[in-house]
Amino acid sequence: MEGRRISPIFKVFGVFTYLFRVDWLHAVDQGVGADLLGNLLCMIMPKMPGSTIDEKVANIWKECQVYYDTWQIEDRIKDLHGKDFRGNKTNPPKMKGSAAQIRALIQFGKEMANKYLDDTVPREMAAKTAAHHLKNCYQALAESSEACRDEAFQASAKAFAFQYHALWVSFGKGRHWRPKPKMHLFLELCSQLGVRPNFFWCYRDEDFGGSVSRGSKMKGMWKNLSAYTKHGLDMFCMKNPAPRIVQSTM
Repeated sequence: MEGRRISPIFKVFGVFTYLFRVDWLHAVDQGVGADLLGNLLCMIMPKMPGSTIDEKVANIWKECQVYYDTWQIEDRIKDLHGKDFRGNKTNPPKMKGSAAQIRALIQFGKEMANKYLDDTVPREMAAKTAAHHLKNCYQALAESSEACRDEAFQASAKAFAFQYHALWVSFGKGRHWRPKPKMHLFLELCSQLGVRPNFFWCYRDEDFGGSVSRGSKMKGMWKNLSAYTKHGLDMFCMKNPAPRIVQSTM
């Protein structure tokens, strides 16, 4: 109706929109979770010890290292700089890192908010509440939360979105706490009854894609897709032993 092109995949027999699912990795880990952490650290940073931004960020990094060691986190960011979460004049704050690294920092964001933000300051209380509710959504992924998963997803997702939007309004609807389209995907995902995001997220697919990309890397410019894919297959054969076919005697 809008005159836009329809994806060719819908020409395949039996492919309809209801077959598609919102992926937690892109909607939450690389979406609202990364956005929350970026805005949260921007709010906490002025409260950290230090006379310069670099010193304040360094103290956040020290807190992060203690958190990693305490919880024995494996998926760690290598370092932390202001540019890793502050954004710029046009782009809103957002934490940089892989999906697994961002996911591992959600609890850290909640702990830092509880430690440094003041309940008597409306903005800070709203940020603490937002961090709490997003953590609840992550907690609902656990098998132990099966009995109340729908309720936790729906209630906490809505509460998180309300607080996030309220913060954006309080900051003058500028770049800080600006809701993005992935907020809508997140709410859609959490509003579905009986949803089990861990049944259809693409962590393994993303990891495999990264492995293929690294294995197919070529020096110089490759001129066509055939050369690139052939190089990837050659590298795979070099790095992996040929499978053995054993005939059963039974």
